[in-house]
Amino acid sequence: MSEHVLVTGGAGFIGTALIDHLNTNGYTTSSFDHHEQPAANGHSVATDLLTPSAFEIELEWLNGKLKVDRVIHLAAQVGRLFGEENLRHSIRSNAEMTTIVASTTAKMGIPMVYTSTSEIYGDQAHAMCHEDDGPFDLPHNLYGLSKRWGEEACRLYNPRGLIIWRPSMPYGPGAPPGRGRRALDNMLWQAYHRMTIPVHIGAERSWCWIGDTVDAMLRTIEYSHKHDNPIAYNIGRDDDPRSMLEIAQRACEMADAPLSLIKEIEAPGKQTVIKRLSTEKIRGLGWEPTVDLEDGLARVYDWIKHFDANGHKIS
Repeated sequence: MSEHVLVTGGAGFIGTALIDHLNTNGYTTSSFDHHEQPAANGHSVATDLLTPSAFEIELEWLNGKLKVDRVIHLAAQVGRLFGEENLRHSIRSNAEMTTIVASTTAKMGIPMVYTSTSEIYGDQAHAMCHEDDGPFDLPHNLYGLSKRWGEEACRLYNPRGLIIWRPSMPYGPGAPPGRGRRALDNMLWQAYHRMTIPVHIGAERSWCWIGDTVDAMLRTIEYSHKHDNPIAYNIGRDDDPRSMLEIAQRACEMADAPLSLIKEIEAPGKQTVIKRLSTEKIRGLGWEPTVDLEDGLARVYDWIKHFDANGHKIS
């Protein structure tokens, strides 16, 4: 009998790809999101996860109808910039909402997966971050801090069989460019429209294709029956670090745009300049990345062409 998985935030960038991957691999899925969405993946509904009674009622109804075997909590306010702009909303969307989901699923005996972030490590400069090291310094932005709170809330309320994902730099088609959005997408979009491309001096990332990201996530779920205690996984790559200056230069090359568009600037406060996360754990589950950055950049560039200079989708 296949496992039925409920995904909160299922209409988002990772959620959409993850649901497709779960369905392809024999799982059945449902999704809760604040945006109403098609019901092709089972029960899909616009749900206010910040209202405990509403979430509990929906989850009880779904569990009675389909028996939910696991809840994957993806819904969140994502990003350093958006996190700092509306502090109350970020705290409620990440810390409070996660506490509601963890306590409600625990009451119903449903194990959960919590999607945290690599930002919980703070800025460790060139040091490699391992999941079980610690204690870590406090994150240096509210986004990271609120997601770290979420991890602790899940450990407190629903630790049995808990999986914690700490994604790092997933990318691929499906997300719009614009202010506060993913830097890689923005650089391609800016090059295409001949806009200035700001690059943080010294910034370095290892980017992970979204298909490889959700494959790593699935492997952790399939391994989960072998443990009852909480376990955290870095989800991303550690084998292909690239400077953001190189990404900007490649974006200009792909768009046949002048390199003079690139403007190197100091990273703002509360920005993690270098990210290096160990992937020893997920590689131990047989995971390997399959899409190299050059191929992935080309696919995202084709997607970005469908957005005008204001970030609006045109086709």
